[in-house]
Amino acid sequence: MAESLQAEATRERLIFKGTSKAMGAAIAVLVAGLLTFSMGINQVFFVEAMAWTFIVWGGLLLYGHIIDYSTTYAVTDEALIVRSPVRFWNFGRSMDWGHIKRLNVVVGRLEAEAEDATVQVIYTPEGSGQMIREDMPFNPQLAQEIVTRAKLKAAKGSGMTRFDAIPQDKKGQYSWQ
Repeated sequence: MAESLQAEATRERLIFKGTSKAMGAAIAVLVAGLLTFSMGINQVFFVEAMAWTFIVWGGLLLYGHIIDYSTTYAVTDEALIVRSPVRFWNFGRSMDWGHIKRLNVVVGRLEAEAEDATVQVIYTPEGSGQMIREDMPFNPQLAQEIVTRAKLKAAKGSGMTRFDAIPQDKKGQYSWQ
């Protein structure tokens, strides 16, 4: 009985979802570009060029938000598995714990909150010198799981040694190696 419980615990996964962002601005830019054609004010080349620019940027912003929302981060005993069903150039990546070299928490503003910070995981595949960086939204539980399982230590002199509190007095990059 104890063996079956232990086997089930090793197969357990922690799954974290990507963040949902306000898509209003992306939709507004896209709709503004589309309305130019339906209103018939695209008679001047410059106006039509601006409308196409709005359509392209609105579509790209919306696509980026959808990628962020649909990405999942699975923590298993063997690896961190990142899956994104709408990121066509890379549907998923598995980063085994022994080859995760560094984790950075990037805080981009003063008096930051969790949504103002991002996590960068630096991974080097086995037998390769290439460093691959995966950016993800800041989640204290996910960051702690990565640091614990990859056996990373906070860099000397780092102003951030725990994930439950983001430094409020300065912006910067905090590393675990």
